Amino acid sequence: MQRIYNILSSLLGESKQGGYDKALLQYQFNCPNCAEEKGYVDNKYNLEISLALGKYHCWSCGISGNISSLIKSLGGKEMCAEYFRIISDIKESKYYNLELFKDNGDIFSGRFLKLPITYRKINLNGKINKNLKAYLEKRKITQDLIDEYNIGITDWDGEENAWRNRIIFPSYNAAGDLNYFVGRTYTEKDRRVKYRNCDIDKTQIILHEDKIQWDCDIYLVEGAIDCIYFPNTISMLGKYLTDKMELYTKLVQKANANIIICLDGDTELEETKRIYCTLNKGRLNGKIKYIRLGTEELPWKDFGEIYEDCGKEGIIKAMKSAKQFTEIEITGIYDNRRKII
Repeated sequence: MQRIYNILSSLLGESKQGGYDKALLQYQFNCPNCAEEKGYVDNKYNLEISLALGKYHCWSCGISGNISSLIKSLGGKEMCAEYFRIISDIKESKYYNLELFKDNGDIFSGRFLKLPITYRKINLNGKINKNLKAYLEKRKITQDLIDEYNIGITDWDGEENAWRNRIIFPSYNAAGDLNYFVGRTYTEKDRRVKYRNCDIDKTQIILHEDKIQWDCDIYLVEGAIDCIYFPNTISMLGKYLTDKMELYTKLVQKANANIIICLDGDTELEETKRIYCTLNKGRLNGKIKYIRLGTEELPWKDFGEIYEDCGKEGIIKAMKSAKQFTEIEITGIYDNRRKII
């Protein structure tokens, strides 16, 4: 257990206990999330870590989870792999009782998200299906975008019929692990549902979290493809945002600039107002804006259509139209917050 403690202290600094004690399996450290929010280390040692359970929890900001995820986010995959090697050694030695240990991670549980079996990254310089090529050209998805977002294609292997011949848009969390993916058909002849999402609760992930800069303006859109066209754009994978979603939690905890909502042009304005009111409070009050598409000035449906017609310049034009609702415009939403939000 001392080896695990050494990893944690190298990432978090010394514990409140002042060092490793073989009689202890629970330690208190300064919380890195609290330090990031406050801009300094408060020396309150609110981050409690249980080596016996493989869990951590901050009694101040509320972050919690597996030790492995904490190590990976702060120290990277290699350090996390070392952590699991240590756990494996401990289990084999049976020196400690790990019956209550819950941090099973990818190595022990065998349950982690994988891309479809036949997935391969698209290479526009190689042999490519003409229908796929036509679709990518229409959407202006270049090799640079493909490389940046690891966009791929699937074949049919005789088993994964639902995923065959789809463009795959993967997403990765802050630690660089696959946390979601969406498959899109690319021919008009394909009569299947255009979009297919992986079997993961989309309310508990943030699409492309690894690319988000929380100190810069953040744009919220609906579609899974729309968010690849401009930096710091997050897809909500729909038109709803509630305080039960991971995206809401992270925005409240970490967003330090403006948050601009840009729903599809065919969406009722009331949906934008609901999200606006959900976010426009506490530390985010006054930082929420919205863009209205589907108007005479901005006739496009979404970021994707803007990019197809005008490239990044068109999206920048849309961004310049961002504004806030007046108090009168959202009075009804606020008055009925418990019912609507």
